[in-house]
Amino acid sequence: MSINERPKFAARLHEIIKPWTTGLSFDTVLVLIAATIIIILFHDNCSSAIFRAHFLHHIPVGVPFRKLFPAFYWYGCSFMLLGVVPLMLGKWVIGRPAIEWGVGLGDWKFGLKAVLILYLAFMPILILVSFSPTFQHKYPLFAEAGNSTMHFIVYQAAYAVYFIGWEFIFRGFMLFGLRPALGFYAVFIQTIPFAIMHFGKPQLETIAAVFAGILLGYLALRTRSFWYGWLLHSLIAISNDILAMLHKSWT
Repeated sequence: MSINERPKFAARLHEIIKPWTTGLSFDTVLVLIAATIIIILFHDNCSSAIFRAHFLHHIPVGVPFRKLFPAFYWYGCSFMLLGVVPLMLGKWVIGRPAIEWGVGLGDWKFGLKAVLILYLAFMPILILVSFSPTFQHKYPLFAEAGNSTMHFIVYQAAYAVYFIGWEFIFRGFMLFGLRPALGFYAVFIQTIPFAIMHFGKPQLETIAAVFAGILLGYLALRTRSFWYGWLLHSLIAISNDILAMLHKSWT
């Protein structure tokens, strides 16, 4: 899309920042700024604690899955704010079709094969870590997910939706938005905020997020799709919960 075909506010913004963006395109700068603002908004406004503090008391006690509503809020915000919003920015402001942001299936044969191999490679580590009391106490992130089989299924479905937004902001919007200007180096740029978003977790997990971000970024570039990172991330996260629940049932 040429600058004259953009919305008027986007064209005006381009003219304002153009003198300061030597070597970078308007699209590159816009992706960097938009992603930063979106991540800040998500971090500050979309936690389960905010829902408990401001909204949970409005929901009648007898409503099904009431105790999981804070999780639904958190995970739904991830889908909308980290997924839908940047995709709309990419399509309507930057003007690139959805397929160019990695939402297509891409090289699905390689993608599914890579996910299977990586998942199986991670499983021994997951099983080993699952014997840790700290792990068993932490997962599932919401203890109410273990109230019943239906609670667990509904919770895991919401958890998978959460990872759509989580993966898209990094391995979709940032990665494919920065690739035209930075090429493969876009993998490393999107890894930085991805790792930072792990602050507050055990240090080893945060450091591991750096390598995971690079791996998932490469997978997205290779397949031309963020979906395989989403699938791998979801499978590992759900497996964590299943292993934790199994340990709890054995004790």
